[in-house]
Amino acid sequence: MSLSTLLLAATLAFTGADVRLPGLDVTLREQPGDPKRVTAYTTAGSAYLRSGGAFAGQRSYNDLAVSPGGGFVAAIPRKFTKGYDRIAIVNRATGRVAKIRTVKAPMVAGSPYWSPDGRKVVLTVSKGDDAGGGWRSIGFVVVDVAAKRARLVKVRGAYHDALFQWSPDGRRVVSDYWDGVRFYVPDGRVAWTLWRTGGLVGGESAFSPDGRRMATWCPKRYKAALCTWNPYNGKLDKKVKVPAVASYGWWDREHLIAVGRHGKGYLSVVIDLKGKAVRPLADISRTAWRDYDVYLSYTRN
Repeated sequence: MSLSTLLLAATLAFTGADVRLPGLDVTLREQPGDPKRVTAYTTAGSAYLRSGGAFAGQRSYNDLAVSPGGGFVAAIPRKFTKGYDRIAIVNRATGRVAKIRTVKAPMVAGSPYWSPDGRKVVLTVSKGDDAGGGWRSIGFVVVDVAAKRARLVKVRGAYHDALFQWSPDGRRVVSDYWDGVRFYVPDGRVAWTLWRTGGLVGGESAFSPDGRRMATWCPKRYKAALCTWNPYNGKLDKKVKVPAVASYGWWDREHLIAVGRHGKGYLSVVIDLKGKAVRPLADISRTAWRDYDVYLSYTRN
């Protein structure tokens, strides 16, 4: 079953406003009172930031994330300065920019994730494989926004494709670990590991707003696309059967954001934990998805 079939009734009932993304065949379908909205988006090599209803290209940055509530932006500059990678913290009220050193070449630090309280940012640190096998994750950087300090933490035995984000309480750092998920204390020591859960979904956070659920791509044995779990004991919560090719994380505590095929293109939708499509969020053309590799960044209002 396609998302086109699942969404027929929801699409006909939709009464929100449309926002067209500049330079792309992508239309956001928004409603007043939405718990989240697209605050930024990236394509292959470009980043765009929203101000009000308009999006503007950010030529100096190749990746960015808006803080919960929208007060700050964490952005990764395109160029190193004196051999160091940096992060830029932009205060949106004052326009002031604090640029903080993170790691020294040949390491790079990117993919910013804000802590739930908006006080810290975690970046994934990668380094080129000496054997020529591409980039691999070697740890993370914790950025204290108020203190304007960054601390590198190398993780022994980190999963090569790990992407680090925060736990719901902001006290631990979390990433994929082979077929499961691993939680670390901020100094890099292992707190606990959940085995055979599948890898974390994308989006602002893989954890529900109340912190009680963790969303992953289901292991094949469950014959479902998405799974939700108790993040502390690894107990399976829900198996969500939906024809999804991507997920932008949680919409609210009972709904996820899924992307699936829709006609000749793709559609971002809200789904419940039974796999039912509730409403459309974005129409994405085949070209925007496949050629431009568009990624929509949803942030809590």
